[in-house]
Amino acid sequence: MTTKLINVEVDLQNHYTVSSLNQAIQNELIKYGKPLNWIVVDADKEHQKVHVKAIYPTHSDK
Repeated sequence: MTTKLINVEVDLQNHYTVSSLNQAIQNELIKYGKPLNWIVVDADKEHQKVHVKAIYPTHSDK
């Protein structure tokens, strides 16, 4: 199996609880498929953004 790394940015605005932020991250990640794993790598309070890295499986053409 091969993988690819995706970086996404999620808006913090209107997410006042951990569960609503988690749901916003999940909604953004599902646009790329089902991730194997993901992690929040940065929270930018000034710009109200959360930076997330996710690993996705890819299909090899063998």
